[in-house]
Amino acid sequence: MERNEVYVIGEVFLTPLTNVIIPPFSSKVGRTILGDPKDVVVSPLKRNGKYLIKHSSTPTFLELEAGEVYSFEVGGEEKSVIKELSKLEDNYSFFNTYWKIVDVKLQKVVVNKSKKIRLEILTPALIVNPYVKAKRKVFTNKSSFVFFVNLLDVTGFSRNDERTLSLLKHIDEALWEEPSIMKYEKVIYDGKEIIGMTGLLNYSIEKDSEIVYEILENAIAKGIGSSRRIGFGRVKITVE
Repeated sequence: MERNEVYVIGEVFLTPLTNVIIPPFSSKVGRTILGDPKDVVVSPLKRNGKYLIKHSSTPTFLELEAGEVYSFEVGGEEKSVIKELSKLEDNYSFFNTYWKIVDVKLQKVVVNKSKKIRLEILTPALIVNPYVKAKRKVFTNKSSFVFFVNLLDVTGFSRNDERTLSLLKHIDEALWEEPSIMKYEKVIYDGKEIIGMTGLLNYSIEKDSEIVYEILENAIAKGIGSSRRIGFGRVKITVE
């Protein structure tokens, strides 16, 4: 199966002109700037390479400092990301302050062929059961569960398509679970407590196929699990 898309991540650097209070799950800043786009994912804000999220079970907030440079990522298919980035203006006004865009960078996502990968979950991931449609999330490193949403995104197949079931089996055979660290974190989003999985997941690649590498690149650009569009399930994948 040939790769269908080229995935990229755009990083938008910005600064508030005054101190500002923002929601504890900070992806609302980037989504407000881009107008809540549907075809790309928008990460929480980052500072010094770390996502800004308050892990808490009670309502709280984040405070940003005037003049400090923050950033957010826009991930997805190349044409969709470029389309969104081309809409950027120099200045914005929301959350009772002005924001200035100071830089934009674009990076192509490439996963080199390897025998082992490590997946670090950087923002809580809401893992979906591929076999049972339910709002309730699962906490597992099983590869067909972790990468289920990516599989649907890459192929365009539906959950009940026979081809989907065949590819889920292929993923389980291709990405073998190795000893991993799984944890969970509580965050507040839109006033609701959400519990997601974090940790370090290790896999060995037992079957070398293009679909596996496209799924991994999709995961880097767009995240894993549900609610990726608003910044859940951001990951970093490294290969050995």
